[in-house]
Amino acid sequence: MKDPIRTLVIDANGVTWKAVLADTTLKGLLGLKERTSPQGIYPEGGILHQLLGPRNEPLSYVLDWREAFCEAPELAVEVCSITNFVGFLKSLRRIGEYPLTVILHSATGDSVSLLRKMADRFQRRRGKLAVFIGNEYNLLMDKIGFMKAVEADYVCTQLPAETARWLYGECTRSEILCMPHALNPRLYSPDSSCRRSIDMGFVGDLYHNLIGDMERTNLILFFQKHGADFEITSDIRFRRLSRGGWVQFLRECRGILGAESGTYYLDKTGEIIESTRAYVKAKPEAAFEDVYERFFKGRASPVSGKAISSRHFEPIGTKTCQVLIEGCYNGILKGDEHYISVKKDLSNIDDVIHRFKDNDYRHSMVERTYEYVMASHTYRHRIQSFLDLVVRDL
Repeated sequence: MKDPIRTLVIDANGVTWKAVLADTTLKGLLGLKERTSPQGIYPEGGILHQLLGPRNEPLSYVLDWREAFCEAPELAVEVCSITNFVGFLKSLRRIGEYPLTVILHSATGDSVSLLRKMADRFQRRRGKLAVFIGNEYNLLMDKIGFMKAVEADYVCTQLPAETARWLYGECTRSEILCMPHALNPRLYSPDSSCRRSIDMGFVGDLYHNLIGDMERTNLILFFQKHGADFEITSDIRFRRLSRGGWVQFLRECRGILGAESGTYYLDKTGEIIESTRAYVKAKPEAAFEDVYERFFKGRASPVSGKAISSRHFEPIGTKTCQVLIEGCYNGILKGDEHYISVKKDLSNIDDVIHRFKDNDYRHSMVERTYEYVMASHTYRHRIQSFLDLVVRDL
């Protein structure tokens, strides 16, 4: 077996200036460790527990990707967070020592300003640079600008191939790798001892005013308002849960509601999302119709920015049936084979409910989908695919 490839993995433990200040001071200058110290030196609920813990925990995929890279036997990983500015600078000074550098979604999702300021440091690398893009509807000019500035070797995208080629066509020095999210089976697993007391569940934010469609929102509100009419118990929560809380919630649900992530109105300039966000912030009571007319009507992208997300794999791991708005899902999940497909106008909702309440039908779909994903769509599969493409050049 070849020696593991020395790899620098760059992530971010939050994006606010408070996160940078806390991590730089406590971890970078004072040398304090993560809250997960085996000695348990940071009591649960204490101030150090809060300051040193993972701030991205509700975004499970952020931790899943990092763990998958760290656990890959082919790699000798050193993790660096850009929120610990002292550690970040130390790593960048040694970037020429790494055959492979990977920037994860957490470092590119909500801001790339710090990365762009350090572009010249990344240009000093000798090895390959792979950039995983988070939130591929927001700050796209900045993200594309960064990848062009550092001449990233690989752009790792969650989007379907056609969409990614259109979006990142300017990055002529980069190879586009389709790297959709996947399943972490160690965390998202079934629990036969857990009683599924909820028929239909949903936990998350409603993004309709920012993405330009009401498809997922209409589905969720339908079950919130009318679930009892069909003798379906619903638990709908417009908030986020911790990683562990989300796993437990899925195990308690027979079904979970959802749709593809992203927007039909993909915009390279970022003008639409920025204008919409500013308007909604100023007028939080604005109706969808008002926002749609002002910012989205007649501006659909040449390609759809809709894509599969980590939230579509996590229920599969807990063997929870998914009731989803019809879509492509990167060609990975197929309607009425891996999930119960709902028409965008909800016109087949009666049939959807009939099939969902058929225990044999639902059980067969859940088991079939679980076996399919376990065979080819775990994070280990994604890392292996990544290495098959990248290691050839090292």
